[in-house]
Amino acid sequence: MDEDRKEVTGGSAVRTALTAASPRILELLALAEEQPELPALRPYLADPDPAVRRAAVATLTETAPAGTGPALAAALADTDGGVRADAAASLRELVEVLPPDTALREPLVRGLVVADPVVRAAALDVLRALGLGDAELFAGALTDAAIGVRIQAVRGLVSVDALAALAPGAADASREVRVATAGALGTLAPGGGRAADARRLLTPLLRDPDVLVRAAALEALASAGCPAPLDADVVAALGDSAWQVRRGAATALGAAAPELGVPALGRALADPHADVRKAAVLALLPLAEREVGAREALASVRADPDADVRAYAARA
Repeated sequence: MDEDRKEVTGGSAVRTALTAASPRILELLALAEEQPELPALRPYLADPDPAVRRAAVATLTETAPAGTGPALAAALADTDGGVRADAAASLRELVEVLPPDTALREPLVRGLVVADPVVRAAALDVLRALGLGDAELFAGALTDAAIGVRIQAVRGLVSVDALAALAPGAADASREVRVATAGALGTLAPGGGRAADARRLLTPLLRDPDVLVRAAALEALASAGCPAPLDADVVAALGDSAWQVRRGAATALGAAAPELGVPALGRALADPHADVRKAAVLALLPLAEREVGAREALASVRADPDADVRAYAARA
């Protein structure tokens, strides 16, 4: 019997459910070998035993019959946290093959009001990935109590090109959300003449008390632009005690006016931290074709102690 069970359980994700050794799970495992359609799995998805429901979610994920997406999304509202977590993970795993239709969108939207933040984050992630969300839906999730959900809301707003709706994220109480928002603003800034709007939202983040937020905001300026008077603040950030901020400043100065950016980047090439010097080299490279000062600065680091810095500079 043990040998038979070993053979039955080998190699398949769904077979890990055998730990419960319940007759219903054994039935389900046997059924899984037949590649069942969704109606055959529904009784197991509604079984009173959460272990059976988890096994049914695993079987559904493995066999993926028609209707899998809506069935998994419905399981996001299960009373058992393990079932919900498995359904959320399965939706993310299968997202590239799920049809983006109304039958899936509706239970995902219902998932946004489930008390479990794992469910809400997963629902937003799948809605974004499948193009089933809109600016209003993602903006509403920026007020969610869970940080992970708000980060997914930021990503969703990027996916629908909703730069203005990111404003609450720039003032969020969570460092992680502010970092994500800064990155999002950098992503959206180049399109449609919105660089000025992006810079307006990034400006307070440049003075954020958190090092990583300041660094992310500075890096976003490389896309949003670094005109006066922001350029003076960026040059000042090259003297920050945090190397992450100095690296962000070096990245941003690639978008500044060359008469200010090139000399400042030349000074950054002497920074004690290799990542700052690498950022300065990468910012100077696009300028090297037309700026003598940029070429001279890059030539000065051919003997840098860091191999990456030397390699990047050699591209010039």
